[in-house]
Amino acid sequence: MPHLFGELFMTIAAGTSVIPARPTTGEASNELNRAVRAAGLSISSMPDMDRPSEYVDLGAVAPETAVELARLIGKSMKRAFRTAEDLRTIFQAHQLNMPDPSVREGEIHLGDVPVETADHLARLLGAPLQPKSHLDFSEWPEAQKVLDRLSDAFNVATRGGFIDLTFHPDCLRCDEVAAISLGSIPVKTARRLVDALQFGA
Repeated sequence: MPHLFGELFMTIAAGTSVIPARPTTGEASNELNRAVRAAGLSISSMPDMDRPSEYVDLGAVAPETAVELARLIGKSMKRAFRTAEDLRTIFQAHQLNMPDPSVREGEIHLGDVPVETADHLARLLGAPLQPKSHLDFSEWPEAQKVLDRLSDAFNVATRGGFIDLTFHPDCLRCDEVAAISLGSIPVKTARRLVDALQFGA
């Protein structure tokens, strides 16, 4: 039987978007055992016979194996961590009041920002200036305008990237200022965001 990961990599290389069928626990266990043996590690994974359709039992793992697994996973995610660091640097360069980006579940998590910061980011990405008179970013109508401006500018600047924005008014944030949650974005989109902020949208 061909290796599942090998099939996935061949599919990606061919430029197609076909998603392989979900492997059985037996197939997943065999694939994991092959991978760890190739890396010189020792894990005797096997399907969980109590729940054979859902889980693979990894059993006891030596500390050295756990550390090496963590290192290999971190190495495979090197691009994601580097992109998060590049974003942090470019945010600071533009004096954006944003939390440090982090890597979560394979994506770049951007966190919550004040509405004014979201508006600043929208302008950096090419959104037109808004009249400053009578702007109250804590109010729903003005915040919604910022969401729309940032979403549109982000899509254009990242060449089709999508960002899932959510407004949190101050009345729901325990006396904290109103904020917009930027959520998480794929590493590829985050890389394009870095380029847009560095070289201009």
